[in-house]
Amino acid sequence: PKGTFRAKLNLPDGKKLALFMGRLNIKKGLDLLLPAFKKYTETYDDALLILAGPDDGYQAETERFIKENQLQDKMVMVGMLTGETKKAALADATIFALPSYSEGFSIAALEAMTAGVPALVSDRIGFDGTVAQHQAAHEVPLTVEGVHEGLVKLLQQPAYAETLRQNARKMVETLYDIEIVATNLAKEFEKIARKK
Repeated sequence: PKGTFRAKLNLPDGKKLALFMGRLNIKKGLDLLLPAFKKYTETYDDALLILAGPDDGYQAETERFIKENQLQDKMVMVGMLTGETKKAALADATIFALPSYSEGFSIAALEAMTAGVPALVSDRIGFDGTVAQHQAAHEVPLTVEGVHEGLVKLLQQPAYAETLRQNARKMVETLYDIEIVATNLAKEFEKIARKK
């Protein structure tokens, strides 16, 4: 149910939640997301950035950035989320943010879109253009300004965010439902077997 994650972490009801979920690694675009969100907070005081994930070389830098910019009341590090806590975070998230430099195939982005969370991503999250084709997320250039503009658009234009959310659900149901994936995989195995 909505509100479970907020209650667990004592997060204010009136704030939108931008959820980053992934390893704390520079390749995930945290060097773009952190300053972009800082810039967002200079104009708007309506959102928190939730940083969920284990340290993978960038936690100290993230903590330093938060402390140096006095953003402790704007950015919350919650560590790795699993199971029901992860589901609760997705249920409460206003948007999902992953401006990654490189992904094989982002399970975190797929989970967010499956959960109905409007997503801000780069075009390098491993969906081979499918996200853009379906207008299933807001794709940003890999710049602080690009990520900032995406944050503003998603957090300040709820109708746009809702359109992305609906498009993402359709994309997931059409292409990534387990039955569809299993059927496609079986067809590929049949092709290989026929060639032998």
